[in-house]
Amino acid sequence: MPQIIQGYRVTVKPNDTTAESTFVSDVVAAGAAATTVHYPTLYRAIAISVAIKNQDATNPCTFSVNGQPAITLGAGSDQNINGQNIVSVQVTPGAAGTCDLLAQVTPMYLSTEQARFNQERG
Repeated sequence: MPQIIQGYRVTVKPNDTTAESTFVSDVVAAGAAATTVHYPTLYRAIAISVAIKNQDATNPCTFSVNGQPAITLGAGSDQNINGQNIVSVQVTPGAAGTCDLLAQVTPMYLSTEQARFNQERG
């Protein structure tokens, strides 16, 4: 069943074996203001997993997934979010290190998982 996330119709399930996926990386500079990585705009895709790595050894960073309340990530820590449909991640890095986002993205399909399965099987 499709779902609407931040205004986007998402027809892919995070663990859909019929969906193609690839790796993308975004680096938010140290001391930057709140920065949003918006996957449909940047990659025409939805992220199905994201690793957020705070490379700042001194300061925490904050992040928010799909507009949810912000979470603080301690200095030098990382957080993995797997098996989710992620439209955007907003990150506010610390002053002394970057915040890296490593994501697995899948294209924004116009069909459903069942339709793709039926097409592949014939």
